[in-house]
Amino acid sequence: MSNEKEIKDITGLTTAPDEEIKTKGISKKEREIDLTAALLEAAEFKTSEDLIVDAEIKRNEKPLFSVRVHPISEKDIKNARKQATSFTANPNGRKLPPIEKEFDSAKFNSLIIYLATVEEDQHKIWNNAALKEKYGLIQPWESVDALLMFGEKQWLLDTVLDISGMGEDYGSDEEEKTPEDYAKN
Repeated sequence: MSNEKEIKDITGLTTAPDEEIKTKGISKKEREIDLTAALLEAAEFKTSEDLIVDAEIKRNEKPLFSVRVHPISEKDIKNARKQATSFTANPNGRKLPPIEKEFDSAKFNSLIIYLATVEEDQHKIWNNAALKEKYGLIQPWESVDALLMFGEKQWLLDTVLDISGMGEDYGSDEEEKTPEDYAKN
């Protein structure tokens, strides 16, 4: 049996046995600081440059624009779902909560893409004043449908879901799909 046995504490972080910690001079306080640093790093998933993906939109091999997207949280999904759902009064009484009337999946997908876009690109691309004026758009997320074809929108949405750990290929080494692959299908 090896003396270099690794032990995982309740945090899931690998730690060395207590006698090894004493010989290496690693204090419990230092391990807690390492954990705190790891937790703070994990919480910065929306701004971590390592997780932001630059998605290029091109047609007929001609690059049109690129948009940078970051992973999204469950709270973002819930917010988008709420905005994409219309409600009606509860037929069992006004004092009861309203019930879901209709869910707009196209709006939901556009909202997810908008919420996953880095703030600078939200302003530059989706909230572009000339684009909004020309197409009579009110909300910035509406620009997603004005700018992207169905396949491009689906590809960008899948990209966001993949980097958020929700895609079917999450963690696999499968070949990446391009917007053109979606347009072909």
